[in-house]
Amino acid sequence: MAENPEKTFQKHIAEFLLREHGYGVLTMGEITDRDFYFAEDHLWGFLKKTQNETVERLEEDYGHDARDEVFKALREELERRPLWSIIRTGLTVRGHDIKLYFPKPRSSGSVANELYAENRLTFIPELIISGDMRPDFAIFLNGLPIVTVELKHTAGGQNVNHAVTQYVNRDHRDRIFQLPFLHIAADQQQVKVATDPRAEKNFRWFNTGLTNHAQSESEYPVEFLYREVLSKDTLLEAVSFYLVNAPAQDASEDRGARPAFTLFPRYHQRRCVEKVATEITGHFTEHGDIGRKFLVNHSAGSGKTLTMCWMADRLNSLYKPRTLEKVVDMVFLVTDRKSLDKNIREDMEKFSHLADKVVFAKRSGHLRRAIENRAQIIVTTQQKFHYVLDKISKDEGLKKLRVAFLIDEAHRSQEGRMARERSQPFRDTEVLRVEENLAKVAETPAVYQAGNDDDDEETTAVEAAATHSPEEPDAEDAQDKEDPQDKMAKVIAERDLNQLYVAFTATPSPATIQLFGKAFDEYTEAEAIAEGYIEDVAQSIISYKTLYNLHCPIVPLPAEEKLYPPGIVSKALKNVAFQDPELIQYKSEVMLRIFEQQVKHLVGGKAKAMIVATSRIAGLEYWRIITEKLKERAGADYKVLYAFSDFVDPRTNKLVTEHEINGLNDGELIEDRFEDDSYRIMIVASKFQTGFDQPLLAGMFLDKAVADRNAVQTVSRLNRCHPDKEGVIVVDFTNNAKAILKAFHKYRHGSPHEPDEPEPGKCLEILEEILDKGIFTHDDAAEVVNLLKKGEEATLATKVQDCKLRFEQAITDFEERKAFVYLMAKFTKSFHFLNAFFSYEEPVHTFAAFSDYVGPQLIKEGSVSELMKLVRATVVQRAAVLDNGIVEMPGGQKKPKPIRGGGGGGAPPVKKISVQDMITKIREQFEISDEEALHIREVSEEKIADESVQQTVAAHRADLTFLESVFRDQLNGDIQDAYAIRQLYEQLADPKYTDKTGIFDIMAVTVIQKGLELSEAS
Repeated sequence: MAENPEKTFQKHIAEFLLREHGYGVLTMGEITDRDFYFAEDHLWGFLKKTQNETVERLEEDYGHDARDEVFKALREELERRPLWSIIRTGLTVRGHDIKLYFPKPRSSGSVANELYAENRLTFIPELIISGDMRPDFAIFLNGLPIVTVELKHTAGGQNVNHAVTQYVNRDHRDRIFQLPFLHIAADQQQVKVATDPRAEKNFRWFNTGLTNHAQSESEYPVEFLYREVLSKDTLLEAVSFYLVNAPAQDASEDRGARPAFTLFPRYHQRRCVEKVATEITGHFTEHGDIGRKFLVNHSAGSGKTLTMCWMADRLNSLYKPRTLEKVVDMVFLVTDRKSLDKNIREDMEKFSHLADKVVFAKRSGHLRRAIENRAQIIVTTQQKFHYVLDKISKDEGLKKLRVAFLIDEAHRSQEGRMARERSQPFRDTEVLRVEENLAKVAETPAVYQAGNDDDDEETTAVEAAATHSPEEPDAEDAQDKEDPQDKMAKVIAERDLNQLYVAFTATPSPATIQLFGKAFDEYTEAEAIAEGYIEDVAQSIISYKTLYNLHCPIVPLPAEEKLYPPGIVSKALKNVAFQDPELIQYKSEVMLRIFEQQVKHLVGGKAKAMIVATSRIAGLEYWRIITEKLKERAGADYKVLYAFSDFVDPRTNKLVTEHEINGLNDGELIEDRFEDDSYRIMIVASKFQTGFDQPLLAGMFLDKAVADRNAVQTVSRLNRCHPDKEGVIVVDFTNNAKAILKAFHKYRHGSPHEPDEPEPGKCLEILEEILDKGIFTHDDAAEVVNLLKKGEEATLATKVQDCKLRFEQAITDFEERKAFVYLMAKFTKSFHFLNAFFSYEEPVHTFAAFSDYVGPQLIKEGSVSELMKLVRATVVQRAAVLDNGIVEMPGGQKKPKPIRGGGGGGAPPVKKISVQDMITKIREQFEISDEEALHIREVSEEKIADESVQQTVAAHRADLTFLESVFRDQLNGDIQDAYAIRQLYEQLADPKYTDKTGIFDIMAVTVIQKGLELSEAS
């Protein structure tokens, strides 16, 4: 009979550990302390062999009780800190210091190596704990439990997740689930690990990539686990270096209490750190310098700041083999903005063993003293660095130090003059002279932002403002004009032999790749998404087709390019248009409505949104307008913040500060204020391009053109995970969604999601259809608009009457007349929507104004009702400037991922319904007259027969989320438009029609259902 595949897997690993790593096998009889799982003879033997003098002194004091005193002290110390921490630092027993293990020596020496060799790893297969509960492996270091392993095999019907469940269901009062620092759940293909096995969420993926591969023949795909992770060097390296004790966190106003926990690096984090450490040690040993550059391409969700902290610790502890010479004298962790300093600071403070080695340079004075005192690890921001150059540039000793720079987000931190100043004190004079000459030719002068270092005395925000002309480029807004990564080659010299650069970025530019070469280590966005560390925001972007179809999808056909000069889209995005207060007023209303209807209820009702403005001036207008709207808005229980770097408003020549605008307290960061539940919307321009960690962020409104890496970074602000986060919504006012997704594809190494492009020319096709009827011409439109401008009411009335007579003579059938008026209304609505984002030639503007004015007067003689006047007045008020128009912008819903396998997929079966069924249902719920029923039937059948409705339903047949939310809302509005054309104003003001589940909504649902039926039939 064939052996159980799980047992075969377990046996294979056991034999590998014995053969390749020199493990020993323990028996249950050797576990003399069954409560703490101590193999006491093993630890006592280790102490006698490595620290016999200390043991003898203990025996002199306590005789035969000396051994008991050691284990008593160990049990007492376990009440205060984790076992691994005691192993790392040792134990004090009655005034005697003893070591429970010996780390691998940084500097090689015969005695140190001999002591390291005495560390003994052993394991017990199927450790008996209670009943039939037996972990497949328990691993011990010198008789103390450090790791447990649960194995499964998919051929046996179970996988890694069953192993996790097994851990979670154990009795966690048993100390075998408390004392080890690592608990491993694995099958033959995948691995998960946890430092605390009590909850499923604690188990994190621990794989080499999206797919694990065996490194050798006749090995399992998870060979890396038993060959690498469970090796003696790796486990002891974890004990001595990688394990971090995150201290307990007390409850505060914005967060709950958190117990202390142990951090263990994810696979890619340790891999990256070890690769850099090994490479730079080898280079230094061979060449005597550390002049290397490494690019670390790690996605958002990679735990980048922790990786940087581990790397700083590792580099600081490197020695040249067989010597006591340090490889790196000083390590800088350089952040892009001071707001990001918080991220690295919080993570670095968890490395308590580095407390006396790390300096956080809050002020320029701190930074200067840290450098002068040769601090081993300095955490700072690039903006602070230029203040201390004059004070340290004359120190020749600095130029001889070997310095490592760990740079967060290389494309920002290496920008221009500041980056060159950052490295200057550690540069050889000759190299500096060459670079300075190059810089004079190549560099674009940097514009320093006011308030970059508000703790410094050297430059105040007011002084900075005084030297900033309103005509100068807006520093923050200009960041996107030229890719900062392209300046890196001007900053880092090819032969900086005393400097090591490790640049971390999720989205490297071509210039970065050219400078650093191929990424030295990669952790892709695809991995981060698959492992559940970030949301897949690319699935949630509403494409132009989706957006335009909702209100009228218009993009010029190639043949009509003459109407749209080249580059017109980009020209439409210029600040002069996107800073227009009236257009911002209009868009703000759209954004607030989408937020309240589509975003606010997400993430357990706590969702926040971000508005990305095209400039700081535009952002200021958004903040002002939305603040006022929220004051006037009934039931608005939330507030808005505006995050920006202080600037001088060129319209007033006054300094505008983030603290004043938002009412921040002294020293308060705006991201901390945003944690408050009452603040639900944040407006930004370029701030928080990267590093913004807000899991509640679930909505984004893009009123700024973004592309390539900029698009990925901007939209990726939404990707932080939260237990209640099931999707995000992105509404793009400026971009081609395909371009955004193309950028995600580029940096994710491919994506299966391709949005449809907008169907070009639809709106202009409607205009052509109107003109082809031969009733009205462009000359008619020009004449009417000219009369409107002049205010010649009598002549205008005569002209309108002439248009109406021509209309009635050309079309005699009443239904055809209604269809033509509807066509004019459809064109007007389409024009007003897209004119907010694109430029059209004057005749199109003119005909839209003509249609808007004349169309409603064609059906019925006499004056327009007061309600219709109010509707028209509202349109004018919201459009403010005719060319800007109005729009009811839809919100988007995250499209569910397609179901794979299991017999196929496709659209669900269509529920059959007729218009008569709908009317019957309405009569059951509402009291309506026969005349009302006729109107309901007429409008419903009109929408069912509408070709554009049919096309939209067919195109999204498999996406009921879109049809039942976004398109349903759009149809509701179109149905109301049809009622307005028929002058059925009583129904438009009746709640039974307009309520969320009223008659208009029932009609919209029926139209969609009939569209699905027609789509299925075809």
